[in-house]
Amino acid sequence: MQSDYRVGSSNSDKNGCYQGKGNAGKFGDYNCRSPYSVELTGTSEMPTMRPDEVPDRDPMFVLWTGDSVAKRFNEYSKEVITYDLTNLTHLMKKLYNSFNGKVPLYPVLGNHDAYPQHNQEPTGDWVYKLVGDLWEPFLPKEALTTLKKSGYYSVSVNDKLRLIVLNTVLYYIHNSKTSKVTDPGGQIAWMRSELEAAKKKGQAVYIAGHVPVRGHGGCFQTHFEKPFLEGMKGYHDIIKGSFWGHCHVDAFQLFGNYSSGDFHVGHLASTMVSRNRRNPSFRRYIFDTDKDYDIQDWRTFYMDLEKANKEGKIKWQTLYDAKTEFDIPDATPQSILSLVKRMKTNNTLCENVYSKETTGVEHGSCGETCRKKTICTILHATQSAYNKCIKEDSY
Repeated sequence: MQSDYRVGSSNSDKNGCYQGKGNAGKFGDYNCRSPYSVELTGTSEMPTMRPDEVPDRDPMFVLWTGDSVAKRFNEYSKEVITYDLTNLTHLMKKLYNSFNGKVPLYPVLGNHDAYPQHNQEPTGDWVYKLVGDLWEPFLPKEALTTLKKSGYYSVSVNDKLRLIVLNTVLYYIHNSKTSKVTDPGGQIAWMRSELEAAKKKGQAVYIAGHVPVRGHGGCFQTHFEKPFLEGMKGYHDIIKGSFWGHCHVDAFQLFGNYSSGDFHVGHLASTMVSRNRRNPSFRRYIFDTDKDYDIQDWRTFYMDLEKANKEGKIKWQTLYDAKTEFDIPDATPQSILSLVKRMKTNNTLCENVYSKETTGVEHGSCGETCRKKTICTILHATQSAYNKCIKEDSY
């Protein structure tokens, strides 16, 4: 969200859409972050967007995956971060209250939610105390303790499901505060202990974070990639999915060893920000609550920014449903792996998966090089494995 967005601003990153001199529209521009009105209408309509199969059922919980602070070009300070986090927390509290406080809301820290930008200390960072106080209405006391310490926490959503919320800004490529630390905040060891505790209790696990470990794009400092993935090793049978932001793409990827079957699917929702030629969007997931919390399907909702600016009103609508769009029986790891295998020989299918990244904005065709990058990105979470995949003739 860009709280200082001004209609008619320049649409160049250099000027940031706050000067009021240019052509940026009422609801944003493809080179700017979105104004408050976009998030307001999106969160206002979320409670009405129930699946056809269960039209009377509220969601089990809501994930807010970080980067609440706008990327400002002429001003960036603790005061700006406090202002933006406070404002967006107030907006998310409206969503929380729209469900009468019966639907938990779980927030995540992003790399823009930091000062200096991208930099958070392993422990005791000033922003941990800030969000600990702001997010107190959403979280139990035990979660607030670790949140205020290092920005991460764990909650039992119910007896069958545990949510582990990670602060992966600690591993971010631009975080100089952690570049010489082996396990910042002891988070990897803590994550593994949480996974073990969940396994002993017979709980399924969802993981949420902002920055994903991702071979294409260099999200993690390379020395954190392997330890982070090793922290999940042996637990992918109970990790039923992980959920990420940061990349501004509507996508998915595999975490773990898909050859041995010890892996899970990571889900990358895009963003409500239109910058980088993306339509604002969010996702709704359907999972099996009666059995083991496997992801069954997801639906991406979006607003057509160009149309909204032209007509002077925002309309949130369905972009696609995964099962129908990709012809898969469900969104379990084996079904997604089967989808990726089909993409290797079916360019039309690969083109369809790739086209979803920009959430309804025309992207151009996806040729052989593009197909290879798309598939290698899904299959390989580390930079070295991704680079090897790109260089090899077979992928």
